[in-house]
Amino acid sequence: MTSKRIREGLQSIISRISPFTINTTTDDISGICWILDLPLEILQMITDYLNVRDLTSLSRSCQMFYKLINDDNFWIHRIHHQFPHPIANFYTFDLFQKSEEIEIVPQSRPSGFMHTREDCDLDRFAVNSAIYYNDEVIEQRHTKMYVSEDDFLTYVGYFHYNKPTKKMNVPLMKLVYFYLIDRKQQAAANMHVVHLNGQYLVDRTTQESLTGHVIQLQSVCWLEITGNFEHNLMPGKYEVIWRMKGHAGNISMYGVTEFLVAPSNGKMLIKRITEEEFRSYTLEHGNRWFLKSLGQIMIYKPSKVMVGIRNWREGSWKAGVTWDYIELKVIP
Repeated sequence: MTSKRIREGLQSIISRISPFTINTTTDDISGICWILDLPLEILQMITDYLNVRDLTSLSRSCQMFYKLINDDNFWIHRIHHQFPHPIANFYTFDLFQKSEEIEIVPQSRPSGFMHTREDCDLDRFAVNSAIYYNDEVIEQRHTKMYVSEDDFLTYVGYFHYNKPTKKMNVPLMKLVYFYLIDRKQQAAANMHVVHLNGQYLVDRTTQESLTGHVIQLQSVCWLEITGNFEHNLMPGKYEVIWRMKGHAGNISMYGVTEFLVAPSNGKMLIKRITEEEFRSYTLEHGNRWFLKSLGQIMIYKPSKVMVGIRNWREGSWKAGVTWDYIELKVIP
């Protein structure tokens, strides 16, 4: 399969190159010796047709391809080829440019949560966000999203890829590329769920989920799910997406349910959803899983990110929703 993809990529790019400069009579990948004489720009264009696994195989084929693929410029090109211009510029240049922040005395502010718990990291992060990362303070301090190259190497983590053991020998932009294509997801089943048992909130097994387990809300008076992403998140803007589904004919989400996301160094998200909105989701999607975008967060320094779902309205039972995972998606 790898040879086929490389051959197809070569043939596609060959068709764009003048027939007066290259002989295209052979279809045997092992017989295309002239490829080693092509300009690096052409070789880079060829690799645009290859996936990550193919690139790994190609890098092992000879010293020239190894050098090509283990170079920052190669991955800068690939980032600009695959991502919108604002994302590509930010993660290949702007993110690593430090600016001077102005020291100010921030004023104490509440988190803005309807329900608060003083001993919870989620609430502490939210208070920190309200104090240091509200719009007014960001403007006064000239706060900029920034991480040094050394800190990126130290703190970067991957959810669907293995972090290199010798990351200092890996091109920085290669690590950036894999960070961008990595899906930053955290399963609800891996969070702290209050009243998790066989009656109230239930851990269900299903092959349709991220991890094979989901959290189903059977019937509970006090709804609380709290957790954090496994790895630090790098600076940037992220769309917050929950994968969930409602149970047709069994939605009871009295009061307001808060969906909360708070980074340790950034602007948090507070999204409040009413029972009517939950019911509208069920009318639209039935018993099917759906992805619901709830807003955005902004991270200014490498951050631990806490998340939560809360509905503490007393005297009313909640039922009829199942959660799979939350995802943070890099956006321009």
